[in-house]
Amino acid sequence: MKNGESKTGDEMRDKLIEYFQILAAIDSPSGKERELADKLAVVLRGLGFSLRRDSLGSIIAARGQGEPLLLCCHMDTVESTAGLELKIEGDYIRSDGSTILGADDKAGIAIILATLENMDCPPALELVFSVQEEKGMEGTKAFKPGDLRAKWGLVLDAGEPVGAVINQAPGETEMEIVIHGRGAHAAANPEEGIDAIRLAASFIDRLPPHRIEEGSTYNLGVIQGGKATNTICPRVQMLGEVRSFEDSQRVRIAAELESLLQHALEGSGGSYDFHCRDSYSGYLVNADHGLIDLLKSTAAPLGIQVDVHSRFAGSDANILNGLGLAVVNLGLGVEGNHSFDERVSISAMGKMAAWLHTILKEWCHERA
Repeated sequence: MKNGESKTGDEMRDKLIEYFQILAAIDSPSGKERELADKLAVVLRGLGFSLRRDSLGSIIAARGQGEPLLLCCHMDTVESTAGLELKIEGDYIRSDGSTILGADDKAGIAIILATLENMDCPPALELVFSVQEEKGMEGTKAFKPGDLRAKWGLVLDAGEPVGAVINQAPGETEMEIVIHGRGAHAAANPEEGIDAIRLAASFIDRLPPHRIEEGSTYNLGVIQGGKATNTICPRVQMLGEVRSFEDSQRVRIAAELESLLQHALEGSGGSYDFHCRDSYSGYLVNADHGLIDLLKSTAAPLGIQVDVHSRFAGSDANILNGLGLAVVNLGLGVEGNHSFDERVSISAMGKMAAWLHTILKEWCHERA
């Protein structure tokens, strides 16, 4: 069968499984995506795409004339899949339980490749296969305004059922807090010390619930301090994050946390450093946007129920929206992301491929 000839349901199912098996066999943890990128480059050139790789290794591919639609997936997995043994159990693909599956996001890549092979009307497309998404979208963060021609785009990466359309996600601010006490021998002269662990505990005791308000959360997820049991701890480091749909809220919440820290240390003789860094901004694609209309109109004939909603997690969609595009994240039917229980539904992949095929046909006809 030649590229562009429509496949039957069974043929598409087999093609999705074949592509997924090829992709899953390549270990591609964050920062080590090159082998997978090399494989994708061969496939994409065979599908008629011109492509380039940026300095970090992300692939940007293009095909066709006119205004392109952007499709994006990430090549990296949250951890290594070395030694992966795939199992097909009924409608599901999973690992043997000794590694993650890597369907996040290789299911998305397989869906794109299988769909493109099945297109009889090649639309204008831009494809982004990013690196280091699992490390905080470092791959797409390297993009600059003007690197992409597309104005609208779809990220295939949400661990939700097919039909889920993530039109809003929060931004994130990273925090580093260092509490400085004073070291002393814990047995000989403990009175001369200022215990940084106690100061940290006083601060932690004042903290509000993690969901500090509707649409905003914070977390202190890493605490490090002390090197010996016979030493009053002189230094504690805490790493955390603030997430909110509103960028101004992240700034305000971080300031409130710093105020709590300041009060916790009053009169103690200790001091602190409080550093914040914006990791990425939130985004919102309005529910009445033309991209949402396109998704709804193409889903209806397939019986797919579109569920447009926010999701409290970042993705490449955050970064791409920050570049001025309108981009949403779509559910793929992957379950148990980032765990050894991860699995993907073959029928869900087929449903997503059918939907993407209809989207691209409509895009081809509208933009022809």
